[in-house]
Amino acid sequence: LVGTNEKLERQLPDNIIAIRRTSDQRELAEIYTSANIFVNPTREDTFPTVNLEANACGTPVLTFDTGGSPECIDETSGSVVPCDDYESLKKEIIRICTTKPYSSEACVKRAQQFAEESRYQEYIELYKEIYNQGK
Repeated sequence: LVGTNEKLERQLPDNIIAIRRTSDQRELAEIYTSANIFVNPTREDTFPTVNLEANACGTPVLTFDTGGSPECIDETSGSVVPCDDYESLKKEIIRICTTKPYSSEACVKRAQQFAEESRYQEYIELYKEIYNQGK
């Protein structure tokens, strides 16, 4: 569990590894890569880059169907459950960890679809289209 504090750590069971915080990109990539799954039970993110970071490290994502979270993943790179449905979240964690339906390669491939180089080109094409419509 990443992003903990001392108070939370005292409440965690012994089988949970607590990591307070990291600003080291290499350490963060190691954390993502070593995980079986990245669970992001967010309720309001517009486009959570942490999902893309996890996929880019070959780790599948499980998230709530809210905000922009579902847009980051597809059927090859993770799973989405209804917002606040913790029973479904639990079942999906177990399913993903036991059946391993997502390959690291597929997760990385999905993340590459959001590479900034290709996104920039799409923005440029969109701006040109809008500009030309105004002429």
